[in-house]
Amino acid sequence: MSLPENPNPEWLDRQAAERLEELRQANPRARLSDARFDLARQYEFPDWRALERHVQALAVNGSLFEAARTGDVETLAALLDANPEKLHARLKPYEWSLLHVAANDGQLAAVDLLLMRGLDPNTREKGDNTYAMHWAAAAGHLDVVRRLADAGGDVIGRGDDHALEVIGWATGWEGGDDAVHRAVADFLVSRGARHHIFSAISLDLAEEVRRIVAENPAVLNSRMTRNEDHRMPLHFAVQKNRHDMVALLVDLGVDPLGVDGSGQPAAVYATTPHVDRRAMEKIREMTLTELVSADRGERPARVGMMDMAALLSLGDWETAERILREHEGLIEPDGRAAGVFHLMAKRNDAAAVAWLLAHGADPNTRWAHWDAEVTPLHLAAAHGHADVVRLLLDAGADAAIHDSKHDSDPIGWAEFFGRPDIVQLIESHRGT
Repeated sequence: MSLPENPNPEWLDRQAAERLEELRQANPRARLSDARFDLARQYEFPDWRALERHVQALAVNGSLFEAARTGDVETLAALLDANPEKLHARLKPYEWSLLHVAANDGQLAAVDLLLMRGLDPNTREKGDNTYAMHWAAAAGHLDVVRRLADAGGDVIGRGDDHALEVIGWATGWEGGDDAVHRAVADFLVSRGARHHIFSAISLDLAEEVRRIVAENPAVLNSRMTRNEDHRMPLHFAVQKNRHDMVALLVDLGVDPLGVDGSGQPAAVYATTPHVDRRAMEKIREMTLTELVSADRGERPARVGMMDMAALLSLGDWETAERILREHEGLIEPDGRAAGVFHLMAKRNDAAAVAWLLAHGADPNTRWAHWDAEVTPLHLAAAHGHADVVRLLLDAGADAAIHDSKHDSDPIGWAEFFGRPDIVQLIESHRGT
């Protein structure tokens, strides 16, 4: 058997008492020592004392990490005084050090104590291969980042599993106060770190992006790690809702049709209508060039999802009409533009959704949005796009359809993403 996550001596005593009752059902003469020995062997210890010592050590570990997490410096110091060998304790499953826990929660006094006791600021954990500074930077704890740096912490931090370095952790994740994370990044730069393409995009640093691309144009085609599905800079800019960065990247020569590790274009990351406008304009230019070439060669134009998506997002209804006339079934589930309906719903483009509905698009069509087949209503509900949800429902969208991965209907998606207004909207429509 395996021990629970946080065992303590009291729990162990209860386990022994329960085991004694079980043994006495078969042998009324069984003793507590028999139960203890049997329990120790079940947990693969040679005897009760070995198991008891192990559980006591784990209990101390639990108290230590809790004190580090909450910033209870008095308790932390007392426990380390009594158990100095525990300074280097590790927390399962990723073997965080006490310093990682304290830094992640912004407990400056605890960080200070642990550093004074001798913990190395450049100790790495085994989950993401990070320093404590990575986590302090990600959480925006500038005071902790500064203290770790003053203690000799590596402000660059190469080698983490996301390949973002400390500055990328300070700027790359969703949520938080942009000003706070910008301050952390500025501090890191002041101590010798340098921006990379992703951190510069995140902070809208146009001159930094130009510098980085000028030094190495290949970064426009660089990829994040498998943890981020190998997104490219354009995907990241769209995901971060950085429309100025999208425009700059396109002007610098990025491929607007580049795909991530799942084969998805940057447009899949858009949740607003105009964040990727410059990329859509570039794709439209390519589409129009193809149409001219097709006319000249008296052949059908080679068009697909992103051609139609660009035209609709830019309101080029005339060209979209032409493509649809010349390619019957293009917007159907098995057509080459399958998914454009879903993209328009996800990006809250009500005009494009209305156009597609007027031209026969099925509001209940499914499409593989990464690894889950969903309807447009799933995506509109998840992102809180009330106008699009109304359009879809009025057009006959079935709110009872479940996606293929999570087995959830659009209401479930809205609940999961914290959209109570959308839940109410769909439920009220059911009642009409």
